[in-house]
Amino acid sequence: MPTLDLVGTLQASSVEALRECLLRCRTSFQTYRQVFDEIGISRADIIGDDPMAVLQSLPLLQGERFLALMDESLEVGDSIVDLETSSGTMGPRSRRFISSGDDASDHEFLAEMFAVCGIGPEDRVACLDVDPVNLMVSFTKALDHLGVREAYAYCAGPDFTADMAGLRALDPTVIVAIPSIIERCFESLKLAYAAAPNGNLKKVVYFGESLSQPALRAMESALGIEVFGYYGATETSSIGAECSAHRGIHVFTDRNIIEVAREDGAPGTGEIVVTTLKLRTLPLLRYALRDEVAAVSGSCQCGLEYPRIEVIGRSDDRFSVLGLKVHYVPVLNIVYEVAEPPALMQLEVTRDGTDGLTVVLPERLRGFEDAIRKTLLDRERELEFLVRGGYLGLTFSFVDEDYFGGRRKLKRVVDNRGFAGREIPPSSILPHGGRR
Repeated sequence: MPTLDLVGTLQASSVEALRECLLRCRTSFQTYRQVFDEIGISRADIIGDDPMAVLQSLPLLQGERFLALMDESLEVGDSIVDLETSSGTMGPRSRRFISSGDDASDHEFLAEMFAVCGIGPEDRVACLDVDPVNLMVSFTKALDHLGVREAYAYCAGPDFTADMAGLRALDPTVIVAIPSIIERCFESLKLAYAAAPNGNLKKVVYFGESLSQPALRAMESALGIEVFGYYGATETSSIGAECSAHRGIHVFTDRNIIEVAREDGAPGTGEIVVTTLKLRTLPLLRYALRDEVAAVSGSCQCGLEYPRIEVIGRSDDRFSVLGLKVHYVPVLNIVYEVAEPPALMQLEVTRDGTDGLTVVLPERLRGFEDAIRKTLLDRERELEFLVRGGYLGLTFSFVDEDYFGGRRKLKRVVDNRGFAGREIPPSSILPHGGRR
C-alpha cells in the first residue's frame, strides 16, 4: 500500500464530523461494514478511538468495492432527487445518486467556491458548454444561491463565430467552462470582443480538465481577464477553488479530508485520496480519484487558512518508458510555447520492438514540427536520452481540428502497448508547471 500524506491540519470539528461519517458508513452500508469487519474495527472502536487513526487503517476505496457502494447508495439514500454521472471517457462511468439534502448542501458549497473566485452579487455569469443541460444547470443553481445578478447556461454550437457574437451581446462578467470548450471558442471570442469593445468580461472559471499555461496566458493577455480553476468530481462534488493569489487550489477540509498517496518521491505529491464529511447518500472513505496533485506549502496571501494543492493531471494522462514517467500536461505546455493556442494534442504510445511516441496535433501546426521537436528534446533531457539512444521513437501526426472538436473529453494518452506499458507509479519525472 502506498504512503498516504494528510494535506493540512484538521480542526476539531472536522475530526468529529469524521467520527460521525465513520459510524454512518459502518451502520448503513454493507460494503463498508465488510471492510471494517475484515480489519477488526467495531462500532465501539469508532466511538472510542481517534477517528483519524481509524480512517488511516482503511484501504483505498476503488474498483469493485466502489461499484458495489454506488449500487448500495440507491437503497440506503432517502429522497433521491437526482443522478449525476461522469462522461465515461476516462474509464468506467461513475454514478452518484443525490438526495435532496445532499443536493442543497452541494449547491451551497459550490456557491462558496464561486465566492472564492471573487464572483459576487454584481456579476452576470455565463456557463458555457456544448450541452448546457448536462451540467451547467447545477452551476446556475449555485450561482443563484450566491445571489449573482444573472446566471444562465449558454450553448456553443458548431458556428463559434455566431455563438460568441451572441454571447458578447449578453455581456457576461464571468464565463464558466471546461478548457477544451473555451479554447475552441477562443479565437471567435477574441473577434467578438474586438468588434464590440468595452465589454465587462472580467473572469473565466475553468473546471473538469487541465488548462495549458500558454492558453491561460493567451486568455489573460488577449481578453484582459483573470483566470481561476475550480476542482471537483462527479463522485465527491466540489473539492476546492483557486483564489485571487493564484497559487494553487484551496481544499476545504471542513468538507473533505484530503490525503495524497505516493509510492515514492516528495511528500505531498501523488494521487489524491478524498474522504467526504458531508455526503450522506454516497459517503466516501479514502476514495482514490486518480488525479495526481502536489501539496502547496506555506500560508496564502488571500487570508484563507485552508490548505492548497496544485492539480498536475489525471493518472491516465501519463505513460512510462524504462522508468521515465511522461505526463501529458508538461508536453502540451512545451508544444504550445512554440505554437499558438487553442492547445489541442493527443499522445499515442505504441510498441513494435521498441516503444514509440506519436504526438498528434492539428494540421495547422505541421510547419512547426521541427521547432516543436527541438524544443521538446532540449527542455526534457531524460526524454532526449531515450530518443537519441534509440529506446523511444518520436514521431508527429497531423489531423484536422475536427478530430479534437467532436469530443467533449478526448482521451489524452492512448497507450497501445498492452498491460505492461501501463504499469506506472503515481510520481512523474517531468515536473508540472507552476500557476504563473
